[in-house]
Amino acid sequence: MVLTQEEIDGCREAFLAFDKDRSGTIDVWELRQVLEAMGQKPTEEELFQMISEVDDNMSGSIDFGEFLKVIENQKERAENFDDENDMIDAFVACGGKADKEGHVKRETLVRIIKQDFGLTIDIEELINKIDQDGSGEIEFEEFKVLLSS
Repeated sequence: MVLTQEEIDGCREAFLAFDKDRSGTIDVWELRQVLEAMGQKPTEEELFQMISEVDDNMSGSIDFGEFLKVIENQKERAENFDDENDMIDAFVACGGKADKEGHVKRETLVRIIKQDFGLTIDIEELINKIDQDGSGEIEFEEFKVLLSS
């Protein structure tokens, strides 16, 4: 995930504003303040995880380059979260449950793809490939594979 120049400039401003002692690094508590100023509300566990993912020299604090990695990771997680939510919404619309339980019936999926959307793909063949347990019903993980095909 690449940040735009505008995002990098905003990150630099935030980093410098919270590097109170002008050490060129921020610790976990300063990171919390920066992220909160940027509209995020990380837990203590998430903060330590963020730092451990990028703190190459294991100092317990991060420099600006490492901070940019934190922001890139956060941006990627947010995009993945949106993708996952979209998958859940589609699963629910087809008959599954929001907690990723339940299933989508083969017939329902075939009808939606062929009749509702008018697609000419061989949905039956795709279902046969992804229906790992041969149940004729598509569980959430199988549904994700189908949408990614």
